[in-house]
Amino acid sequence: MSDENWNDTEPTGLEGLAVNTAVKTHAPTISSSALVVHLSISVPKLRKKDKRATLEVLRQKKASIGMATVNKKLISSGVHEAIVQLEGQIRTYHRDTTMPWGELGARLLANVKLLDYQAQIGVYEGEFVNLTKQFLEVYPSEVSQVQNKLGDLFNNADYPSVYELERKFGLRVSFEPLPDSGDFRLDIGNQAQQELKEQYEQVMKDRYASGVKDIGERLLGPLQNMSERLDYDDDGKPRKGHFKGTIVDNVVALVDLMRDCNLDNDPTIERVTRELRNVLTGVTYDRLKNSDTLRRNTKAEVDRIINNLPSVWS
Repeated sequence: MSDENWNDTEPTGLEGLAVNTAVKTHAPTISSSALVVHLSISVPKLRKKDKRATLEVLRQKKASIGMATVNKKLISSGVHEAIVQLEGQIRTYHRDTTMPWGELGARLLANVKLLDYQAQIGVYEGEFVNLTKQFLEVYPSEVSQVQNKLGDLFNNADYPSVYELERKFGLRVSFEPLPDSGDFRLDIGNQAQQELKEQYEQVMKDRYASGVKDIGERLLGPLQNMSERLDYDDDGKPRKGHFKGTIVDNVVALVDLMRDCNLDNDPTIERVTRELRNVLTGVTYDRLKNSDTLRRNTKAEVDRIINNLPSVWS
């Protein structure tokens, strides 16, 4: 990996629009450096519990009610499976690009990642729309074909119409700015305003700390995996299995996320990301595979960084 992959960039274009104009004259804040992003995906799984079949099985097996359940797959469609897989990819990308913000599913997206995020979500949205359209077109014939596969478990009442089914699919992403504590505009006394401001600032700090902790904990797993997979014996054989081609990329992705989400310039986060950048610059899967020296040196440095991670992450 070349050094240029790690370069910091200033927000441009739409990213600049997401930054509060106050940054022109004041130091950046969390409110001016990130957006709250909400992701909503709806994909009907087309599976259903069959109460009648469940009771029949329980009677046949002399089992008590509640000890077993018969769930049937209503459709057998490669297109539908592709939509379900795409849903998982979108949720994973959304999670890996953002940090938690509160307890209601909102996530925080750094402004520097806004354009990349919008572009990738746009690609996913196009795939989602196309696959949904394909599935709705073949849905009636898929229902006819699955009838033979389900046998006596088939119940026509389980299947919504094409129109009803279409309304169950959805993909929506929305953004909203983070209000600054100075944005309170309430017709209340100065003391009450100050108390609300202090409460809000504490909520912001707590949410940000929770998000940073989440990223740190997610970073620890790939680092430990890298350390274990780079552990070779004196005969040049891995002690805990061969490493995969993503061994470096998995760490790099989280280091980049941690760097981008260091919105208050925390020196500990800056240190960890800088050290990992230095260790992984020029390190690739192929070089690790072919160089025992590089494996040993990289493992030693990774172990040192793990041992020096903040206790809250490890």
